[in-house]
Amino acid sequence: MRIEEGMFYHIIKKIRPKLADEIKKKGKAETIVVGLGKQGTRHAELMKEYGTNITAGIAPGRGGTRLLETIPVYNSVEECLDEHPNIAAASIWRHYSMAKNATIEVIESGIPIVVLISEGIPIKDMQEIILSARENNTLLIGGNTPGIIFPPERIKIGMLPDIFYPEETENGKYGPNGVTIISRSGAILYHMSDALASNGIAQNAVIGIGGDAIIGSTFIDLVPLVMKYEHTDLVVIAGEIGGCQEEILAEDVINNPSKYPKPIVAVLSGANAPEGKTMGHAGAIVAPGKAYGTFESKKKAFVEAGIPVVNSQYDLIEVVKSKVGKKYFDVERYYEKMKKIWEAPPKKPTWGTLITRVSPNELIVRGYPLQEIISNKNFLETTYLLIEGEFPDESMLSELEKIACNASLLPVPEMPQVHDISKIIATSLLLDEDLAKFSHEGKHGYAKKTAFCLGRMAGYLASFTGTNLSGENFSNIIYHALTGRKEYNEQHSRMIETMLVACVDHGVTPPSAQAVIMAASTRAPYEVAIANGISAITDVHGGAGMKAAKFFMECVKRGGDEDVVRNVIKEYMLLGKKIEGMGHRIHTKDPRRDVLWEIASKTGIAGKHVEISRKLSNIFKEVRGIDLPINVDGVIGAIVADMGMEPIMAKAIFIYGRTAGLSAHYFEEITTQPPMRKINFADAVYKGKELRHLIAKHKTL
Repeated sequence: MRIEEGMFYHIIKKIRPKLADEIKKKGKAETIVVGLGKQGTRHAELMKEYGTNITAGIAPGRGGTRLLETIPVYNSVEECLDEHPNIAAASIWRHYSMAKNATIEVIESGIPIVVLISEGIPIKDMQEIILSARENNTLLIGGNTPGIIFPPERIKIGMLPDIFYPEETENGKYGPNGVTIISRSGAILYHMSDALASNGIAQNAVIGIGGDAIIGSTFIDLVPLVMKYEHTDLVVIAGEIGGCQEEILAEDVINNPSKYPKPIVAVLSGANAPEGKTMGHAGAIVAPGKAYGTFESKKKAFVEAGIPVVNSQYDLIEVVKSKVGKKYFDVERYYEKMKKIWEAPPKKPTWGTLITRVSPNELIVRGYPLQEIISNKNFLETTYLLIEGEFPDESMLSELEKIACNASLLPVPEMPQVHDISKIIATSLLLDEDLAKFSHEGKHGYAKKTAFCLGRMAGYLASFTGTNLSGENFSNIIYHALTGRKEYNEQHSRMIETMLVACVDHGVTPPSAQAVIMAASTRAPYEVAIANGISAITDVHGGAGMKAAKFFMECVKRGGDEDVVRNVIKEYMLLGKKIEGMGHRIHTKDPRRDVLWEIASKTGIAGKHVEISRKLSNIFKEVRGIDLPINVDGVIGAIVADMGMEPIMAKAIFIYGRTAGLSAHYFEEITTQPPMRKINFADAVYKGKELRHLIAKHKTL
């Protein structure tokens, strides 16, 4: 069903016609959740699962974090609307002591529907809230409401359960027709809905108006509004003792019958309630000695207005059936749905990452196949994608270039006297006061901090290779830092960046990523967490490229033909040495392999070492009888060897490239997960962008 056919759109159209046009154009309605405590967060998850499009969460002091791992959180409604100007509805979950300011902030922002879940709000605060709602033409539902739900559109705002069933035009396709329920009581509302659905009566909208003594919208506000919706066939109102909402509605029905062109059925509760005793809600109390607010006064008013009054589910069903005269769906479909809900096994615990989806022979980074990124984007562009979810525009990329270049030229900490590149870089990160002081606050702060870190690491690597950094851009600086060469080679520079991009990430399960995420969970500083991850990059994890380079160099040194390769493999076997860069725990055909070979050929870098890498799997199978494909580490080792670089630089490339992904995991952890959580990495699931493709735009070779 199209969203413009539903009642939610009908209400928005009455209040904010221009916003309704945007909703129709986009085919979706955006909502926000205000107040992200235990209840707000839990029900945000249920609303999302139901189908509600939750665009953002609002929680002062938590701006920049994520709700349910995917939904951005803002400090204020104003900040949210700067990014998302077409919010249609908000649910308020703040404590009653803070609900007034939060609700008025939402109302004054222009959001047309506000659902105030908070209960027990002081009368004076509610008076101010209601006044603001009237001044701003806002539909205020509540306080103390279970919320509103529109089953055909799969929109739920509040805590109503998924028991409401829409018209079913055919199996799995829903229509807008049905009965609209408006209730003061949440519990009665659920029972009524189940009774109606069990007899094939669809609900196109359900509104819990709230049980507090003072609420934003009453029956007289809402019944005429839903009556104007063409697809509502009948309105059920569930009233209860206390107040005079029902009496006022009945009087208006008598005085203005044209406002009520469709049947109304009333359900009343509290027939046996004693005077002066609160019955469930603050509003459900009979004032002693008054002629209104009692069960009798309400029933009498409705009867005089020609509205049938029932006090049981059985009577409700019979009256509604007599007035609508049809079934809206096969009742068995409703029973099937409820059976699935009640018999569903407990959900397997999971947690989500938006960064990389890893599956056999496939690596998807923020929705893009990694091989497409390798072919089309440079290292800083890819770094920004990992952290922000999209590629930077030219202005942002220029700013990141400037940050990284400037960072690379700052003095570096004194290098430890060791040859372990992981230890050198990790120690340098821990000692780097400039990196520690660089703030990641503000817009794009995470990407800027990472760019600064990559610049600092270029300085560390330059110190290791013994070169003075210079260059017009960061690509030049990376080249000089990793090669130690004074003369610039554009093709080699391109190849190095390609290898860096190939190494950026492999999901949350590699030891380096786990080390960073664990440190981030304890809210360790950025540089400490990244150093932690890099320390986990050893010869076992991350050192395969270095060892592969040594293997290829040994083969070429002896002549490089296939017989030589066979002999070297046999020697390794006799010595019990493993040939690194072959096989993978997930991939039978590493998706990064072919694109690296292709670019090595196009740049003219591919030589004898790369030639051997292309043949190695077949030769290895001949010698060992095992079909073991070469992986990305093996290809990088061969390319490093053909470029005349030291084998250890293959490991340096892995570390440097992987730092971009480790940074993304650090910032994702601190923004989407609670601190000190129990982490089972096997429970991680990818919740990021669906598969998308880059428009082919190959970099100049």
